[in-house]
Amino acid sequence: MMRPAQLRHAVLYDVANCLIDLFPSGADVAEIGHEATPALFVSWRTGGVANHPGNIAWGVHYRFDARVLRAYPGLPEAARDRICERVREMSRHLDFNYADPLASSLLVVDVTEDVLTV
Repeated sequence: MMRPAQLRHAVLYDVANCLIDLFPSGADVAEIGHEATPALFVSWRTGGVANHPGNIAWGVHYRFDARVLRAYPGLPEAARDRICERVREMSRHLDFNYADPLASSLLVVDVTEDVLTV
């Protein structure tokens, strides 16, 4: 289970809870960025020896469009659930190649206003 975090914005809190089972046990979750446009950052480390596959810090940076941040708190619960599921679906397609020492260990998910439409 991901480590608990202090997430001030409702959409960050709800999305983090929706994604909890997609990341390794012990992953850290943090709210980063400016107050007006906070982002969600999930990070974890894999074991291994330095300079060999597996010894890497991994992370996913979820950037939220300001319109999503503004609209989310006033949406009905069903719409909020749909947004969380759409972000979850985007996350399922992330590819972490733990065996490749040259793999990108930081991935970015842009949560655009498209998640607000049905």
